[in-house]
Amino acid sequence: MVWDSFGTFAVRTGDRVLALTYDDGPHPEHTPALLDVLAQHGAGATFFVLEGPARRHPDIVRRIVDEGHEIGLHGPDHTSLLEQPTSVALRRVRDSRAAVEAVAGRPVALYRPPYGRHTPAQSRILARDGLELAIWSGDARDWVDAPEEDVVEAAWRSVHPGAVLLLHDDRADPERLGPGEQLPAFDKARVLDRLLGRLADEGYLSMTMGAMLRAYPRVRTYARERSRS
Repeated sequence: MVWDSFGTFAVRTGDRVLALTYDDGPHPEHTPALLDVLAQHGAGATFFVLEGPARRHPDIVRRIVDEGHEIGLHGPDHTSLLEQPTSVALRRVRDSRAAVEAVAGRPVALYRPPYGRHTPAQSRILARDGLELAIWSGDARDWVDAPEEDVVEAAWRSVHPGAVLLLHDDRADPERLGPGEQLPAFDKARVLDRLLGRLADEGYLSMTMGAMLRAYPRVRTYARERSRS
């Protein structure tokens, strides 16, 4: 069994706030389109980026920051921490953090391990490095193709005060597609627009995960098994 050791996956509040988070980018087409929609709605989001795409698209990373959103770290690539010796995995996380910080021009404090998987020892060392493990409470399952309305509904089922919603602006591990699965072909920006409209109708405010963590008590988990990110 794979355990999340003291990862933060939500906050404790009755206020209608939540964090929208995107993994695996930045993507040269999807991410700017998502940023356009966020700007139209006045919503905030956290983008957990990979080092390679961040280096290739520094202008998008800087746009994320300039428009008031948050950069989190997803790692050098999408290799699970559990598939590497701990010393190698942690060195690669540290190196990718430095690289992403150099592109973003600001510190990175949140880290989401690929697939949400890590060991308690890794989490303790990362915490000493000043990286908080940022997990999620709800998953839109947008890493495989589906009708837009199904993706919106999957996200909506996870909405509650203090939720952290997992979405993707790219898929970094297409080699892991399962039988019958296809890469997402739906319009990610249109999904976000529909989701944000529904959230606004219900009085929800979307903010960055970091801002939400500064405003409300964390809900942490020691034993939440994860399968995706």
